[in-house]
Amino acid sequence: MPHDAIGLVFAENESVDPAQLNDLYTTVGWDNDRRRTDRETTDMLRTSCYHIAAHTVDGILIGFARVCGDPYVVQVLDVITHPDYRRRGIATRCMGGVLGHLLASDYVSVTLTDGSTLDGFYHRFGFRPISPDTPSRVWNRQISENNQ
Repeated sequence: MPHDAIGLVFAENESVDPAQLNDLYTTVGWDNDRRRTDRETTDMLRTSCYHIAAHTVDGILIGFARVCGDPYVVQVLDVITHPDYRRRGIATRCMGGVLGHLLASDYVSVTLTDGSTLDGFYHRFGFRPISPDTPSRVWNRQISENNQ
């Protein structure tokens, strides 16, 4: 696995340690009750259409994103970065991988729910609000292709 200039390894659709992913969910505050099991997370990864993971050179998972759905309709899910590693371009790099996957696909509908406080983050990847007062975003292939 190649690593980037800041010493991180990004891997697409490769094995992810479910315990590390569950720990990352807890660290970012998405599973404070630790209800996720390794088995459920393994099943989740297996059914994902695509995923990208960012690890330190020591193998610690610090960033993640995935696409899940069927051949026609998918959602971008779980775009997360460990709090100690934010503002280093990790989520941007993960979304770059997601965007590459989307552009290579024939999906009819791609959505995500933006619960972040990163104003405009998903906008630069071609996601637009479905309506003004909702966190739901829909991907526009033409906008994404024109920005490449």
